Amino acid sequence: MPAMEIGDQESQWDQAQARLQALDQYVCAAVGTAELHEVEHGVFRRVQELGRLMMERFVAQSGTGYTPHRPPCMLSGEPLAYKGIETVDYLSIFGLVRLPRAAYAQPDGGYEYPMDAQWNRPAHKYSYLLQKWLHGVAVEDDYHEAAERLNEIFALSLTGNVPQRLGEGVAAHVAPYYEQADVPPAGTEGSHLGISADGQGVRILRREQGDLGADAPPAKARLGKGEKPGTKKEAVVTADFTFDPEPRDPEELVRALMKRQTAAEREDARRQRRARREDGLPPARAALNKHERATLMGKEQAFDDLMHRVRRRDPLGIRPVVALLDGDPALEDMLERQLQAHGLSDRVDARILDLWHASEYVWDAGTALHGESSRQREPWVEAKLRALLQGQVGRVIGDLKQIAGKNRLSAAQDKAVDKAITYFTNHRHMMDYATYLAKGYPIGTGLIEGACGCLVRDRMQCSGMRWGVAGAQAMLQQRAVKLNGDWHDFWSYYSDSERDRLYPVTYKLAA
Repeated sequence: MPAMEIGDQESQWDQAQARLQALDQYVCAAVGTAELHEVEHGVFRRVQELGRLMMERFVAQSGTGYTPHRPPCMLSGEPLAYKGIETVDYLSIFGLVRLPRAAYAQPDGGYEYPMDAQWNRPAHKYSYLLQKWLHGVAVEDDYHEAAERLNEIFALSLTGNVPQRLGEGVAAHVAPYYEQADVPPAGTEGSHLGISADGQGVRILRREQGDLGADAPPAKARLGKGEKPGTKKEAVVTADFTFDPEPRDPEELVRALMKRQTAAEREDARRQRRARREDGLPPARAALNKHERATLMGKEQAFDDLMHRVRRRDPLGIRPVVALLDGDPALEDMLERQLQAHGLSDRVDARILDLWHASEYVWDAGTALHGESSRQREPWVEAKLRALLQGQVGRVIGDLKQIAGKNRLSAAQDKAVDKAITYFTNHRHMMDYATYLAKGYPIGTGLIEGACGCLVRDRMQCSGMRWGVAGAQAMLQQRAVKLNGDWHDFWSYYSDSERDRLYPVTYKLAA
């Protein structure tokens, strides 16, 4: 069957020209009678219909893949048997397009459709461009809202289960995509490599509690006040980035923490930031080319992936590694285990406890000892923070122990002081802030906490949301691609990978 009869081609082109003429007539007729937004909508719908017509023209011009007396052959040379024309639906951003294509039977069963491979037709009816735009909205908003938004724009009838159903297949390409993606150009990287991790809960459907592990709490016959149905499973968020160190004075941090900067000092800081921007320099110790991922598959898998990213990003091992954590013992333990498993322990120059977490224990103790409104509280807190930033963790612990031993404390005071002593004692090996500041390292985990919010909480913890484990993991994978700035490149990879998967070379076309 030839591509298209000449008469049919002319008829289709006549239709396109007629629509163009109708579009011009519509615009002219709207002058003086319609508002801008009304004309805008009318033009868009007519252009959309013209686009659908041109898609049909492209399909018709492409032909069906049938050539009389010259069937495609298996690689062994055996011809395929022609079985007629089969038509499938293709939903584009312009609307539904019908795809007629020749079907050929393989000698050992199954069918081949040469035009499917030429067109790179998706496994289902949704075009790759429509999928890209639909999932691009779905990773930011509720599935049903995403479908409704595209329905409104393109006059489609998508349902919310479309991006939900297709999401797992899309997400399966994320890991292989990053395996083959280029690492950041050397000229855009800093001299040191930073890594960080944290956890964020995702509410999982109770019916999937078997996927939550042995520690999942049993179901209750009736929920208590404020309790929500479902059980949370931890999404472990990891990040890697590079940075250029810039030393700081501990006193600078003390003044910032206590909000002691004068107006002149704040203006000077703004002036320095402005000067850096004008010189094309990033902010001091800025995270460069940060890469964020999240998984519900546990800490071991999360850190194993992080270690692979460290090796891939810096294969020669020339960048010292700085690890930033919030004090969670389970995260620190898994970090150490995976560093050792991957032979990276010697690469780590510093394991740093987030200063702001540490400062909360100082504030809690100061408030318990002196009261919320006491004039003694802030000077006491300031002195302890200064000591911590000067590397005098032992002295702070000693002072707290003296307070606990020499004073008759209330139960609340004793609890706050004891918590601070325990916390600082357990994390003393990560609190050499004087050295970290002198080396110019970041000492806060704001980056990973922001990642927990942007990557997990903002999409996964909206009101009433509960997730299946597989669906939640698929969303985390796609959302990471979007937030890492790789969305467009990923979808090019996705459509190419699907072509290779769906249409491997198993036959050759007729000469």
